[in-house]
Amino acid sequence: METRAKVLHWFIRGGTLTTPSGTIYPIDVEPMVVGRSEGADVVLEDSEVSGVHCELRAVTEGIAVRDLGSTNGTFCSNVRIREAVITGGAELTVGDTHLVITPSGNKQRVELGYSDRFGSIVGASPKMRRVFSVLEKVAATPLSVLVLGETGTGKEGVARAIHEASPRRTGPFVVVDCGSIPQTLAESILFGHEKGAFTGANERRMGALAEAHGGTLFLDELGELPIDLQPKLLRALSERQVKRIGGTAFDSIDVRVIAATRRDLSTEMNAGRFRSDLFFRIAQVRIELPPLRDRLTDLPMLIEDICTRVHQAWAAPVVRNWIERRMASHDWPGNVRELVNVVSVAATLAQTPEGIDDVLLLARDEQPAQSTQPATAFSDAKRQAIELFERNYFNELSRRAKGNVSEMARQSGMERHHVRAYLRKYGVDKAGV
Repeated sequence: METRAKVLHWFIRGGTLTTPSGTIYPIDVEPMVVGRSEGADVVLEDSEVSGVHCELRAVTEGIAVRDLGSTNGTFCSNVRIREAVITGGAELTVGDTHLVITPSGNKQRVELGYSDRFGSIVGASPKMRRVFSVLEKVAATPLSVLVLGETGTGKEGVARAIHEASPRRTGPFVVVDCGSIPQTLAESILFGHEKGAFTGANERRMGALAEAHGGTLFLDELGELPIDLQPKLLRALSERQVKRIGGTAFDSIDVRVIAATRRDLSTEMNAGRFRSDLFFRIAQVRIELPPLRDRLTDLPMLIEDICTRVHQAWAAPVVRNWIERRMASHDWPGNVRELVNVVSVAATLAQTPEGIDDVLLLARDEQPAQSTQPATAFSDAKRQAIELFERNYFNELSRRAKGNVSEMARQSGMERHHVRAYLRKYGVDKAGV
């Protein structure tokens, strides 16, 4: 059993922020937003300050300051800064307001936590342990969560893990991809509609908010939500009730919202493309997932976990060795999602390591080191690559659709009998992998 003796720590230099009125705000490891918006942590009544202007947080070296796409900029000693670390006392200028930053003279110890996994998400690096410690505290609360990070960092996996660790775990987990829904249908998808409410509304439909009643609604790519729909969503979440299109009555809803985005919503808010009141309603807790290139020490653990999930646990040492030799300088632009694809293919070919070279390096338009010719004929390599793609595609499809063939057909754009044929061909477990 885990013990508190295993808790890890890291050290930061906290500090304070002092406003012209003399109010002092402590600067800690969690980001502190300065701006004109009522939802900001430090609210400034200055017309030259943007709604969300800049962000401050404590780091090991001092106080990190990041401009959030403000209109008039953030300045330190007459130098406009996008992102900087302040190591000594300094004056920050935002709009017409002068703020005094005073870093602490001593470093403060911050608990990282001792867990190296949370649900299906794994990692032992300090950044991931810090994320896990926050997730463990937040999961049991009703707070809304905004998960930030690059594409492929595992934002949906975090959302599912929060749901499964929460008191709502027995309720539904409903996913809405805001980036893929047609704008004309977005309101219907969220709020539902009555029969005959518009052309094509042939039957009454529950919206995602009602479907998630008693559970969790995951809004993926929140930054893509149409601007005219944002106040309606805010009202529904604030009043905890929803009305279908064409309806006259309101239905009560009990929904926890978790959202994710790869967009910089601060810039979107300052540009008027995203409402700050909706942002602060959903982002009660903000969790930023680091890109894989910033936690490469987690690779061995991730490789072992992926191999286990694809029922090839024995292959982990072979795959790890291949990645260390062939992809040592790779920065993983596709993050964990890219790693999952590479490891899944490599694990399938691990009994013949040269086969990994034949398929993966050819697929990446590379050649094995110290070799100028592929080890197999082009036609054979192409056939292997296609088969591996199909196998991994339908394994992942089955996992996402939880074995529901109709849902797999919908997501893949194929007929159900074709989906079933591929499942039989590759022995894919319809319960998901």
